Amino acid sequence: MKKIISFVMAIGMTLALTACGGNGGSTTAAAGSTTAAGGTTAAGDSTAAASATDFPTKDFQGSIMWSAGGVCDTVSRAIAPYVKDALGGKTIIYTNRAGAAGGISTQYVHEQPADGYNLLFGAENPQIAKVMGTSELDYSNFIPINIFCTSIGVVIVSPDSPYQTLEALVDAMKSGTTLNMADTGPGGLPYAAAAMMTSVNGVTPNRITYDGESACVTAVMGGHADYSIVTMGSCAELTNAGKVKALALMHNATLETFPDVPAITTVYSDYDKLLPWGPFYGVLVREDTPQDVVDQLTAAFSEAAGNPEFQKILTDLGCVPCNIHGQEAIDYLDKYRSVSSWLMYDAGATEISPDSVGIPRVSE
Repeated sequence: MKKIISFVMAIGMTLALTACGGNGGSTTAAAGSTTAAGGTTAAGDSTAAASATDFPTKDFQGSIMWSAGGVCDTVSRAIAPYVKDALGGKTIIYTNRAGAAGGISTQYVHEQPADGYNLLFGAENPQIAKVMGTSELDYSNFIPINIFCTSIGVVIVSPDSPYQTLEALVDAMKSGTTLNMADTGPGGLPYAAAAMMTSVNGVTPNRITYDGESACVTAVMGGHADYSIVTMGSCAELTNAGKVKALALMHNATLETFPDVPAITTVYSDYDKLLPWGPFYGVLVREDTPQDVVDQLTAAFSEAAGNPEFQKILTDLGCVPCNIHGQEAIDYLDKYRSVSSWLMYDAGATEISPDSVGIPRVSE
């Protein structure tokens, strides 16, 4: 309990200050971009020596770390038309490289030339990879070009579920009823959010792993899983259409766009000490990408992320626009990694101490 309380204090002081708000196949889409943020050229990597005066000269390759249809995929593709002009009219060729809670895309992009043409469109998941033992890579191995937005988790069931309130769902699990939760595996939002429920409510889900949030939502709709915890963005339209029932937001406040979905803190006040917390979405490049290239990419994506039309897309998805880059984005990622890694450890979801992989606890 002392660890949980310590963690809570960290959340309140960090994410509250910084928050602004699948193993799949391939799909493509157009977009463009120019931006950049820090890094040095790796020795011997001649392909990384792109000059700002020549950049960009070809289309970009964008790897999305979750499967098609999820909020990560939607947000990543939505920025395409707004960044293209700033990238000299060059296109972003998107490919969904889902799997290992983002680890497949992260590894893939890290193995590509550090020339700015290989973009990682990702979510928060790699930031707990080291404590979950799923990868030796996290975002400390990349440069954040832009953090577009944050999102909020939501507990969902099918409309005809016998559990029409969060209390009914929790009480059923406490009574010994086995309920199947659609999950995306260690490191994914459902996994981390379920760890919160374990620490607060003392309930443990029977996890069934699916290939991304959209697949989790489909499983709940089809009756293959009793519930899931996904981002509001991945089920916003289905919630509005009455095809899924949102029981509670994993947040300490309601959303204007979903006023009828209660904040979980109004149901169980003990969540106050763990919130706000939630996923984020952005674009990154390898850490050794030349600085002038990083600067161009940063400028382009910052302009695009600030476009009112793009920001409306984000809010309609239940996301909170951020548009942060540079050192602010680096600090944001570091704090998220610390807070989330210690959450998983304190909740007993992993035996790997963050200390042992160089992740300090955020001081109170």
